[in-house]
Amino acid sequence: MSNFLGKQVSFRFLWFGQMSANLGDILYLVCLIKLIFDATGSVTYMSLVPFFNTFSALISGLLAPLVINKYKLKAILFFSQCGKTFLLLVLCITAVVFKDGWLFWIYLLICFISFLDGWASPARNALVPSLVEESKLVKTNSLLSISDQIVQLIAWPIGSILLVALGAGKILWLTFCLYLLSTIFMGLIKHGADLQTVDDQSRMDALKEGWRIIWNSKQLRTISFMNILETFANGVWIAAILFVYVAEALNKGESWWGFINGSFFAGMLFGGLLIYRFSHFLERNLGKTILWSTFSLIVITFLFGMTSIPMFALFASFLFGLPQMARDVAETTIIQKSAKEQLLAKVYSARGTLIFGAFGISSLVMGWITESFGVRTTFIVATGLFLCSFSVALMSRRYLILDIKETSS
Repeated sequence: MSNFLGKQVSFRFLWFGQMSANLGDILYLVCLIKLIFDATGSVTYMSLVPFFNTFSALISGLLAPLVINKYKLKAILFFSQCGKTFLLLVLCITAVVFKDGWLFWIYLLICFISFLDGWASPARNALVPSLVEESKLVKTNSLLSISDQIVQLIAWPIGSILLVALGAGKILWLTFCLYLLSTIFMGLIKHGADLQTVDDQSRMDALKEGWRIIWNSKQLRTISFMNILETFANGVWIAAILFVYVAEALNKGESWWGFINGSFFAGMLFGGLLIYRFSHFLERNLGKTILWSTFSLIVITFLFGMTSIPMFALFASFLFGLPQMARDVAETTIIQKSAKEQLLAKVYSARGTLIFGAFGISSLVMGWITESFGVRTTFIVATGLFLCSFSVALMSRRYLILDIKETSS
């Protein structure tokens, strides 16, 4: 009984720590973009922030198995958050003290912070199944997703308001406090299980292990292939393409760009609440949930891309969030059930690398298609990619609907 209560408390620390870190991450990006724009006046320099974030996380994900092999997951999570907090302190001091030649150091610190986050993310995701009962995984994953959406909904508008009221420098210090709070919560997690693999494993074997597990598991291989296709399709939702969509397809101003984004996150939040309420039903139908969700995304993406009615676009954006959330929770639960606990972090690091790489390529390709052929063509391409993902799910549905755990040794 005491062990169960201890796990509950540790999960709450993980949950609160993650919310603090997520809120800090958004405020951190808001501040950086503002500081860099004020210093350079260049959109190109601003666009380097997400580029360096993605590139560093990609490299970190490739190297994460070496760290996972050597240290326990809780230690990785705690010390990576400690490192992020220290680097943000350095960033705060750099932004205040140095007025000339600081841009290079800002980008360097961005890379280091994102690099550490690439270690923390798989460790954090892999800890969840060991801190909750297996029968409550769907409810727990939906709870975490709801929290993420709430943070997304409140952080961007609050960040913008605080930026105007207090200035970027003070918001950076607020972000430092949030990181520090997250570090304290992560440090309070009690996790006695040893998630390390064998010490005599070679570095190359360690780097390949997560990829091998994904390839050998029919469930994980199917989901990963779908993830690649869907990540390419989701490139249509980047800010630059949505901005063009609002102007050209809807003939509306910048405010509608914000409405579309807000509607999408509201749909995700509502979807999370539904999943939390009916978690027992979804628990018994994980594979079927992925199938109908992917089919729904095909229809909604096409209708959204083809409409010229602003209110319908807003409604379609809201609807898109519902199956997106259902599919994400179902996929996360299957992944957590399909790999052995001590190998789960390596699976997440490999999966994260795939998604970061696919999204980076998708952003460039979708941007080129929009510029060359128009924004409606981009949404037709995205619809086709979702259709391909649904075809993969349909052909492999017997693997997705498996109730037994597929493990790899």
